[in-house]
Amino acid sequence: MAKHAFLLLSSPDNPGKFANPLTYAQQLDAAGHEVVVYFDGAATTFFDGLADRAPQAVEAYEGAKESGLIAGVCGHCATVMDVVDAVEAEGFEMTDTAHQPDTAALVADGYELHMV
Repeated sequence: MAKHAFLLLSSPDNPGKFANPLTYAQQLDAAGHEVVVYFDGAATTFFDGLADRAPQAVEAYEGAKESGLIAGVCGHCATVMDVVDAVEAEGFEMTDTAHQPDTAALVADGYELHMV
């Protein structure tokens, strides 16, 4: 089976940019592939006002989270976007303000990158 890393970079203003890749990640996981999802860049603001986000995007996020697919949130971006508290309220630790994830390490570990 293949390894897939989804890097969500887009603003949450477009719910399809969240619902679709999170749904695809769950489909790949269910089929036995190794899958990780990272929130990076403007996507880190997804957690701020989560209750007001489009239901399709929230449902897809909750499914991915319950499946253990969310591997991390960029601490640097969350800090710059001033959403650390919202990210931590969702249970993600912000222990480092370095830019994450390390895409070179993911590729070296055999992951195919999917950036949205």
